[in-house]
Amino acid sequence: MQPKRIKYYLLGLFIAGMTLFIVLQFNSAKNIRSLISGNEQLLKELNVKNEIQKLQTSMAKTDSKVRGAVISQDTTHITGIEAEIAVIKADLKEINKIVKNDSTEKLLTQLNYLVDEKNSFNLLVLDTFYSKGKSAAEKMINNQKGKRLGEAITGILHQLDTTRQTAINRTTHLIDTSGQKAQSWGTVLVFFACLSSLLAFLYITSRIHKQEQLIEALDESQQQEKKLASVKDQFLANMSHEIRTPMNAVLGFTNLLQTQPLNDKSREYVTAISAAGKSLLEIINDILDISKIESGMMRIEATSFSLRGVLHSLYTLFHPKAEEKQLLLGITINDQVPDLLYGDVMRLTQVLVNLTSNAIKFTASGGVSIHVDKIWEEDNAVRILFTVSDTGIGIEPAQLDSIFDRFNQAEASTTRKYGGTGLGLTIVKQLIELQNGFISVESKPGAGTTFKAELPYTLGEFNPDTNDNGYTETEISPIPPDIWLLVAEDNQLNQNLLRHLLSSWKLRYKVVNNGHEALQALEKHPYDLVLMDIQMPEMDGYSAVTKIRQDLHSNIPVIAMTAHAMEGEREKCLQMGMNEYISKPIDEDTLYRTIQVYTGKSAAREPMAAYLPHNGHENGTPHLINLRYLRELSKGDKAFEKNMLQQFVAQLPDDLSLLKQAIQAGNIDLIRATAHNLKTTVSFAGLELHLYPILEQLEHAEEQTWHPITGAELFNSLKQLCVQAIQEAIDIIL
Repeated sequence: MQPKRIKYYLLGLFIAGMTLFIVLQFNSAKNIRSLISGNEQLLKELNVKNEIQKLQTSMAKTDSKVRGAVISQDTTHITGIEAEIAVIKADLKEINKIVKNDSTEKLLTQLNYLVDEKNSFNLLVLDTFYSKGKSAAEKMINNQKGKRLGEAITGILHQLDTTRQTAINRTTHLIDTSGQKAQSWGTVLVFFACLSSLLAFLYITSRIHKQEQLIEALDESQQQEKKLASVKDQFLANMSHEIRTPMNAVLGFTNLLQTQPLNDKSREYVTAISAAGKSLLEIINDILDISKIESGMMRIEATSFSLRGVLHSLYTLFHPKAEEKQLLLGITINDQVPDLLYGDVMRLTQVLVNLTSNAIKFTASGGVSIHVDKIWEEDNAVRILFTVSDTGIGIEPAQLDSIFDRFNQAEASTTRKYGGTGLGLTIVKQLIELQNGFISVESKPGAGTTFKAELPYTLGEFNPDTNDNGYTETEISPIPPDIWLLVAEDNQLNQNLLRHLLSSWKLRYKVVNNGHEALQALEKHPYDLVLMDIQMPEMDGYSAVTKIRQDLHSNIPVIAMTAHAMEGEREKCLQMGMNEYISKPIDEDTLYRTIQVYTGKSAAREPMAAYLPHNGHENGTPHLINLRYLRELSKGDKAFEKNMLQQFVAQLPDDLSLLKQAIQAGNIDLIRATAHNLKTTVSFAGLELHLYPILEQLEHAEEQTWHPITGAELFNSLKQLCVQAIQEAIDIIL
């Protein structure tokens, strides 16, 4: 039997079975209905017989009472005789109601007449008894009329009873016959149901057995496929690694060769070798990524990161390529998008780099724009939409559905003209889906292409991990030499401190004195991060960051540095457009971790040596200066410590003189600024405990409450402590 025809045979068998089942059910129901009808008829006949017997009993009882009353002349015998007659009429009426057919209609008519005559005769006897006496009543009783009426009623009742008995016999026979038929059809129905269940069970069992065999075959096939896929992935991974090792050597020696004196022809050959090697290395990296994703080895490693820092790095990376092709590269981000996010920054960077690289590659004129927006936020979760648009060659509508397939490009000629393997978008799509995201593409040939990638994140937290023992080289990898930091700080001591720290971390940096110089530096050179003091001459940090965001349209991470430690200062900095806030005196670990977070990179540091605080003179006399903070920063560099103390001794008198002039002139703004600057100066010498209470009163001075006498008293107390601190610093230097 052909497999395709089995379903038609099964359908015919099902229809025949259902027809037989309906016939059996119909006959069974018919016999059951006959059985029920017979039982109802039998009940009716029994009820008629019962009513006839009641009628006979009631009439006999009435005759007996009438005769007894006349013979004994005792009227108590006829008490309630009217009720008895009413019962007789009711019984007769019930019989007329139950028995209604042609065979008994004549008998019922006669019975009704005779019963009425009998009741009238009994009442007449009683009336005669009351009016004429016993003898007249007995004479009527002895008359044969009453006897004849009674015999006639008895005869008709007997005929009715005989007729009802015949109907009962007939109904009983019908009940027996219907019951037997119902039982027979029920047996047939049960047999058919059992047979159908057995056949269905056998069929289902056979199908399950075949399905189990098919599942086992599929499992075996899947196991074999997994083994083959594993072998393929392992082969790709091994081959990629085997190729990468000599390729790295080729590229390394090519770079060394490019630094050597070469003639034009040799330089052309070396440049071609380097370009070909880099292209091959990109292909190998794509193959490795595909292999990792499909083998399940790609893992999402979430961490807190600065979104604007990632975008700034992206701009820094692709800006030279865009300028080389004379393209406009723009990156914008909605103000509602949070900066600190928690997710896999490496995979996000990989996605954005791939999409931006493709956009620049396939765009000959016009520009490439990247826009970031927030499309949903609830509690601590957000969904960010990244839109990468270009004005390039576009994609044909027929190719849009397969653009994310591996080894696929919009046209066959694309690979020859623009290069590439066709794996980039495949990797992008799989990386986005690995992070529970979604990517779509819109394009029109000749008008450009727009990719929209939607990714879920949670809000990140800036939580620098401090470690009392410092960081070891195994904990953090070195920063590449292409990182540039811009430091905007007017205080000479702070400048020297930051120079020392950044140099010890082998970071490249430029130091400027105010916000105006910072803007000029950003216009001339791309930096990765700005360390911005808040209170500076000419242009403060708040004004500078506003111009960076609004005039320069830059998303470069800006870290605020300020001696203000008041509640809400951090929120104010973030609201003004800065990415993070560091309070002075600057903590080395906090600054280092902040740079690491907002550049997406980190540098190796030597472990911090344990230094004991210098809290007193050799003779044990307590003094003001505490060099613990300075020695922690210097890591044993005595020359740095001496240089900082010398600057402290030189700068503190100048700051005091400026503060004195401001107090004498009653210039509240200058008093606040000078006191704020003094807090930074004295913090290096560990004088916070002694001098901060005085300086904070001056820093928060108000026009309405300021009094010259109070200002002079505060200055004298401050001067006395500073003179002592300067003397102690000179003693330490000497």
